[in-house]
Amino acid sequence: METQQMDIDFARAWDNSRGTYASEFAEKLIDFTNQNNIKVKSIMDICCGSSNLLRVFNEKGFTCVGTESRQGMFDYSKENNPNITYVKTENMYDVPGKHKVDLVTCTGDIVNYFETFDNWYTFFKNVEKHLNKKGVFVFDYYTKFKLKDWNETTYTSSEWLDCLTSVKSGLYDKTVINYTYYVNYQNYMIKTRDIVVESYYEDKDIIEALNKCGFKNVQLANKDLVPLSDTEHAERIHVIAMKK
Repeated sequence: METQQMDIDFARAWDNSRGTYASEFAEKLIDFTNQNNIKVKSIMDICCGSSNLLRVFNEKGFTCVGTESRQGMFDYSKENNPNITYVKTENMYDVPGKHKVDLVTCTGDIVNYFETFDNWYTFFKNVEKHLNKKGVFVFDYYTKFKLKDWNETTYTSSEWLDCLTSVKSGLYDKTVINYTYYVNYQNYMIKTRDIVVESYYEDKDIIEALNKCGFKNVQLANKDLVPLSDTEHAERIHVIAMKK
């Protein structure tokens, strides 16, 4: 029980210290769909975390569904967002249930966590099945340019959460990121760890896989959803893919 509560407190700390990016991106995404006459009334956010992105859509009247594999994040989001539907998953790339939506999102380089490119392909197929006709799939990933030579140690601090991040590249097409978190838990700091292995692939292979899975008009954009003129030197790419 104590471990479960600590996981929920970590989710709360994440929400309060790291959620701004997702909230701001949600606003940009809504502006993008309006400016491009893309009709969106419903959204599914894959690996929704503490629901910062979904919360913005929910407040503006969209029908929202979130999937999450981490129990602490799932419990925290479900408790704090009663108007959003949540689905617990076993794997990050699972898209369960019969929900069909106009927009599917997956942000925060989650796809890089998938161990093989077959996982990416499976994920794309699963997403396509849950999109309505002319639906939109938006996700982001760290590029090969970013990950293949990324070696760095950084430290960030906030009222809720401190984080020591150590990045080591050079393991074939993998980069290992070691996160050490210090969470403000019941008035004292508690240490927790998360080690992730991020995989990277060529942009052209990702586009080809999306095409094979039923997506067209695949655009590679920056964080403001403006098409990239130079993808070769981009560190993070946001993909906008329309269902055929």
